[in-house]
Amino acid sequence: MASAALFLLIFTGCLTVGTIGVMLTDRRRRTRRARLVRYSADHPGATSELVRKRVSQTTNTVAQAALKQRQAGVQGLLQRRVREAGLSMSPLSSLLVMGLIAALTCVGLTMTTPLSMPLVGLISVGSGWIVLNAVFDVLSARRIRRFTEALPDCLDVFARGLRAGQPLSEALGLVANHSSGIAQEEFLRCRDEHRVGRPLDETLASMADRIATAEARFIAVATNLQAETGGNLVETLENLAVLLRDRRKLRKKAAALSAETRVSAVILSSLPFGIGLIIFVLNPGYLAPLIQDARGILLATVGGLSLCLGIFSMYKLSRIDV
Repeated sequence: MASAALFLLIFTGCLTVGTIGVMLTDRRRRTRRARLVRYSADHPGATSELVRKRVSQTTNTVAQAALKQRQAGVQGLLQRRVREAGLSMSPLSSLLVMGLIAALTCVGLTMTTPLSMPLVGLISVGSGWIVLNAVFDVLSARRIRRFTEALPDCLDVFARGLRAGQPLSEALGLVANHSSGIAQEEFLRCRDEHRVGRPLDETLASMADRIATAEARFIAVATNLQAETGGNLVETLENLAVLLRDRRKLRKKAAALSAETRVSAVILSSLPFGIGLIIFVLNPGYLAPLIQDARGILLATVGGLSLCLGIFSMYKLSRIDV
């Protein structure tokens, strides 16, 4: 009964704090957005002539969008992560999920460890934030991978549509009709933006801001250069498709060459947890001093931090960015 009351109290507190935080950050976000609109690149005299050039406009658009997200606070960060993960939940819902994870962690630590409440609260909030971001990372990585794999074919369809004499909006719609998932969603949005009068380079720059991958930025920069200097857009798109396919081949080759290293890293990372689980099953009292004695708690904390540092180091060493 006491545990249920404690859980209800912690959950209510997390819910209240999250709601108040969302309300405060939303108010600050509206104020900062109004200020950014007044001093944006369209404001006379706000930027130099170099920034007004089309080639620099792509980089500035992405940078300004990232700046707005950072200035929007926690709500802006959560909104960006939810959008990158392809979810339809609101920032408030993600805060509620994080609060629920933190509450469950707090109840579990309170019932199983003699840690003080401030330390339990700190660990619980950190666990909720880490778990939520881990889920967002997995979903966004899967979403970006699907977009990257479909992008060369989409560019080929786009180039063939333009070569056949179709307008830009119709060619973008043709790409959306021949694709699926995130690629279809993004190119449909680009088609709709272009139909209402937005230039092609700006629509692709906004897509690069939403997707935030090197491949999407390649397209945005290439179309910006083509709009500034002229040239054959069809040839530019075909060359980009070849470049992205070569990049994908190189990435897969690097993944194949580093497969043994990644498997070794997974085995070494899971070995301490597996041995600890076996010891706990065979002799539960053997590990009791690590959670009951102050010196054991200190040793467990230092060991856990060292283990996390080692796992992070192996992850970075076994990952090759192409």
